[in-house]
Amino acid sequence: MFKDKTLLVLLVIISLGAFLRGYHFGDWMHYQLDQARDFRIIHSAMEYGPGELPLQGPRAAGSFLRLGPLLYYLEYLSALIFGNTPAGSVVIILLLNIAVIPVFYLFIRQFFDKKISLGLTGIFSTSLFMVVYSRFGWNPTLLPFFMTFFFYSILKASEDNKKAGWWLVLSSVALAFVTNMHFIALVVTPLIAITYFIWIRPKITLKWWLLSVAVFSFLNLPLIINDLKTNGENLKEFSHALLDRSEDKDSKHNIIAKGIKNIGAHAQYNWIILTGHQVAGLPEWYNGEVQCRKDCARGFGQGSVSLVMIILGIIGWVWSYRKEKNKKKKNFLKLVAIWVTITFLIFIPLAYDIAPRFFLLNAPLIFILFGFALKLIEKRIDKSKIANIIKINGRTVIIVIIFGSIFSNIFFTIKYFQGLADSSKNKNFVLSYNDRILKEKTRITLGQMQEIMKWIKERQRKNGYPVFISAQSEYERALLGLASINNMQSSSIPDKLDTIFKEGNYFVIIRTQSNQNKLLSKFKKIATITEDKNFGTLTIYHLQPKEEFISAKKKVFKQGHEDRTFSGSVQPRYLWRQIVEGCSYNNKEGKCLKD
Repeated sequence: MFKDKTLLVLLVIISLGAFLRGYHFGDWMHYQLDQARDFRIIHSAMEYGPGELPLQGPRAAGSFLRLGPLLYYLEYLSALIFGNTPAGSVVIILLLNIAVIPVFYLFIRQFFDKKISLGLTGIFSTSLFMVVYSRFGWNPTLLPFFMTFFFYSILKASEDNKKAGWWLVLSSVALAFVTNMHFIALVVTPLIAITYFIWIRPKITLKWWLLSVAVFSFLNLPLIINDLKTNGENLKEFSHALLDRSEDKDSKHNIIAKGIKNIGAHAQYNWIILTGHQVAGLPEWYNGEVQCRKDCARGFGQGSVSLVMIILGIIGWVWSYRKEKNKKKKNFLKLVAIWVTITFLIFIPLAYDIAPRFFLLNAPLIFILFGFALKLIEKRIDKSKIANIIKINGRTVIIVIIFGSIFSNIFFTIKYFQGLADSSKNKNFVLSYNDRILKEKTRITLGQMQEIMKWIKERQRKNGYPVFISAQSEYERALLGLASINNMQSSSIPDKLDTIFKEGNYFVIIRTQSNQNKLLSKFKKIATITEDKNFGTLTIYHLQPKEEFISAKKKVFKQGHEDRTFSGSVQPRYLWRQIVEGCSYNNKEGKCLKD
C-alpha cells in the first residue's frame, strides 16, 4: 500500500480532512434553533423508544411542506452508537462528511488525471466552507455526501457493463436521501438525472429501473404513509411550495438584476469555497444601473478573479468536450454541463434570497470547474513561447495554484477555530469580518452553552425549582433543550412578564456584545439581579423576582410522556407509534385518537 504513492497521498488528504472536521467537534459544535429542534426528536426516541420517530422530517424553509424523515433516522442510529447527546446524535454526519472525500476523488477521477484529482480533492478536504458544514447537524449538511455519491452512481450506471443495474439501484438510495435533505435538491436533482439519462440513454434493462423505483419508494414509505393518513396534505403542500417558488413575486428586481445578482453570488461563493477568504463581490443592478456596492466595494478584486476562473472553467469544459473521444469521460462532461446549467437557472429567480447552504447542492461543481480551468491554464502555458524562455511549465504553475488554495483554506480554517476557542473565554471577542458561511453575528458553541447549563444547575440544586430562561431567539430553544437533558423542568420567560412564579429560578442569557442595559431594562422592573457571569460571547444573569410581581406559586408541568397537540392549520405529523396503535389525528381535539 505504501508503495502506491497515489493511495498514500489520498490517505494523507483524507486524514487531514478528518482532522479538520473532527477537531473539538463536540464542544465547538454549532447548536441553535434547528439543531435543538432535531435533537429534541432524537432524545424523545432514545428515552421512549423508536416509535417516537416521526414519519416526516423538518419543514422546508418558507413553506408548510415537510421533507422526508431520513435525517432523523440517521441521527437516531448515531445516538444509539455514539450516545444520547447533541454531539453523539450527529457524529454520523461528521463521518459521512469525511467519507465524501474519497467518494469525490473517485467521482472526478472519471475524467481528470491522478495529479489534478488529488489536488482538487486536497482543496475539497481543506475548504473552510466544506469543513464548517461538516461540523454540526442540519439536513443540508448531508448534501455533499449524497449529492456526490448520487452523481458518481448515475455516471457508473451509464457504463456498458453488468454492474450498471446495481449502480442504478445505489443511485436511487442516494436520491432518496438527497430529496429528504433540501427542497431545492428535491426539485433539481431528479431533473438533472432525468435530463442526463435522456441524453445518454444507458442500456439498462427494465427490471433494474423497476427495482430502483421500488427502493426509492421504500425509503420514502414514511412520507407516503403519512400522506395516506392525511389525505395527501404534504403532496398538496409540495404543489403549493413549487408554485410559490416558480412564480415571480419579486417585483422589486427584474430578470436582468436577478441574473447579475446570481452571477455575483456564484463568483462570491466560488471564491469562498476555493480559498476560505470571505471577502469577494461584484457589481449589482441597482436603481436601473450597475453599481459597485457593499461586498463589491470591499472585494471587487477577489470577485473579479473568481469570475475569471469560472469563465476559464467553462471554456476549459468546452475545449475538453470538443476534443474528448472517450465515451466514459464524455459522459462525465455531459453530466457536469447539465448540473451546472440547471442549478444556475434554478438560482436565478431565487437570486436575492440565496442562502450560503444552497451552494452545498453544487459545491462539487465549483472544484470541477476549477479543474477545467487548471487544465486549460496548463495547456496554454505549455504552448506559450514566454514559458519556454523562462523555463516554466504548466504543471508547475497549477501545482502552485493548488497548494496556494489549500494553504489559504487551512489559514482561514485555523482562524475560524481560533474564533471558536476565544468565543467561550473572551468577553471582548468580535468577528472581524462578515460571516458569509453561517451568517453568524458572533461565535456561540455547544460547549459554551453546556458550561452555562452547569452554572444554572448548581443554583437550581439549592431549591429544586423549575428553571425559567429568556434568551435571544436563535439559541433560547437550544438552552431550554439542554436544561431538559439535565433533568431540569424548564420553560421560557413570557415576553409580557405577566406570569411570575414564586417557585422558580430565573435566568436571562444575552450576547455579550448586545446592548445589555436595553435588553435587561424590562426585567429590572420586576426582578433584582442577584448574580451574573460572563461566558465569553454570552453573559448570564440570575434574577430574583420582586414579591409584588409574583402572580402564582408554581407552574404545573405536564407529567410523563404525552403526544403534542397540533394546530388545525398545519398538517399532522404522525409518529410510528401512532401508526402501530392505529389512531388518527382529530382536528377538534388536537390529538391522535383511536380509530
